[in-house]
Amino acid sequence: MVLKFKLLSLGLCVCLMNFCANLSCLAETAKTYERSKDTHAIEDKPTEVVEKEAQRQIEESADLPDKSKTAAGTGKVISSQAEKKETAVESTFVGKDDPSVDASVRQSSSLKRPTVALALGGGGARGAAHIGVLRVLKENKIQIDYIVGNSMGSIVGGLYAAGVPLEDIEKMVLDNSLKRAYIPGLILPTLILNPLEKVFHPFRKHYAGIFSGKKFGKFLEEKLPEGVENVEDTPIPFSAVATNLIDGKAYRISDGRLSTAIRASSTIPSVLQPVAIGDKVYVDGGVRANMPASAARDTGADVVIAVLVDEPLKDLPAKRFRKLSAIVSRLGDVMLGVSDARQMPFADIIINPDVSGIPVVKGKPEDAERAIKAGEDATRKALPVIKKRLSLKSS
Repeated sequence: MVLKFKLLSLGLCVCLMNFCANLSCLAETAKTYERSKDTHAIEDKPTEVVEKEAQRQIEESADLPDKSKTAAGTGKVISSQAEKKETAVESTFVGKDDPSVDASVRQSSSLKRPTVALALGGGGARGAAHIGVLRVLKENKIQIDYIVGNSMGSIVGGLYAAGVPLEDIEKMVLDNSLKRAYIPGLILPTLILNPLEKVFHPFRKHYAGIFSGKKFGKFLEEKLPEGVENVEDTPIPFSAVATNLIDGKAYRISDGRLSTAIRASSTIPSVLQPVAIGDKVYVDGGVRANMPASAARDTGADVVIAVLVDEPLKDLPAKRFRKLSAIVSRLGDVMLGVSDARQMPFADIIINPDVSGIPVVKGKPEDAERAIKAGEDATRKALPVIKKRLSLKSS
């Protein structure tokens, strides 16, 4: 009974975080990054370096005082309009992982059209809609100068920015190879066997999570084209948004190993172990900026197009909430909706494919196919608005 209760509690935690799950040419004009030191840029076995960095951080912080146990103080009063505004702005702020990296769109003197930044939101299996969005934009010669992705938007957007054909990305989703790399085993048996790791590897330290994420990292590395290892190498400039557990803030990762950046952005807490990059410990960016429109706006692009893959909040029958999973799923949708509503003002155009009924995690190939088609349909509907906005910006 105790084990059943623990498993139920863990399931509740996982489901609550699933709302930010994953399951997302002008390189000469925009690719002017200043390379910063990449703690993961080691030629052999780069995915294993993440684990070593995590263990180093844990060992170094073992003897540090726990600041959470200090006195709470006298509290804080927020009353002035300036204080309220500052607090509100903080909710949509996305910082730079490395301030020395210039992660912005640079206008070339020979470029006569407006620049475009694409913000691809998270949504697990629903994020397959990004494939359809990108396909229609490409077919209609809407050039993308920058892609900012979170979670599944980071996966699809990062691979596409690296030069992976959309057909190959679509195949990864439809044949479930991406899903198998992300969740490389059955959660329940792995959860039961995890305590045995302490017996066989008593000195190994890592951040908490059912799966290490190593297989997912290696899968991404294998899919990247030759010559594209770091974020700076992508033909289309790219940033991945992730949440730093240390300070609770969102950051866009614009340099370093691309597979690590994507993995950090799409790490569901408790399912995969957090990803250590430098002095930060990252999980899925959806906790703070699921649809990263504010980060896309910070690139300086003339037009920001955001892709929202939330399920619309419609009235549901009361009897559905007799199941705990339905309550948790509903809470996830509500929290996701609130988070994305704060990001909407930063986008010029928001494409919202109809992904109603598509589950976040347990999506089937037919669900992915429906999501891709929904992305295509919604983007075709948005084309007149997109072209008009680009025309106005160019005049």
